[in-house]
Amino acid sequence: MSRICQLTGKKSYVGAQVSHSEHRTKKRFQPNLQTKKIYIQEVQKWVVVKLATSALRTIDKKGAYAFLKEQLAKGFNPDVWIIDPATNDTHEKSRGYRRIEVKDVNGKIQHKITYALDIPARRKVKLSTLFA
Repeated sequence: MSRICQLTGKKSYVGAQVSHSEHRTKKRFQPNLQTKKIYIQEVQKWVVVKLATSALRTIDKKGAYAFLKEQLAKGFNPDVWIIDPATNDTHEKSRGYRRIEVKDVNGKIQHKITYALDIPARRKVKLSTLFA
């Protein structure tokens, strides 16, 4: 995934790094991106987004629902990860595998890890579907 904030659209830009002798070299300035899981109270859903810390501060100030509606009004409609509430959000299920207890011939219980593709822990949808 590229280094772009999913909610504000902030991305890296090119500038000049100036040394003490004022020698200029090109440099890329990257946004401070963090992957966060945000709970939106109004629609009772968890959303996983990769966002800039400035957007995180704005969410703290205005609230997640108001900020997302404001971004949609501006015409910015990114793909976000919505965690499916039907599945329990355990660490194993969110990664797509589950642990199964298996008894061997002696009756001893062993754990076996199976990778199941049928566990839809997360799905990618458009942001506007939250407000429909």
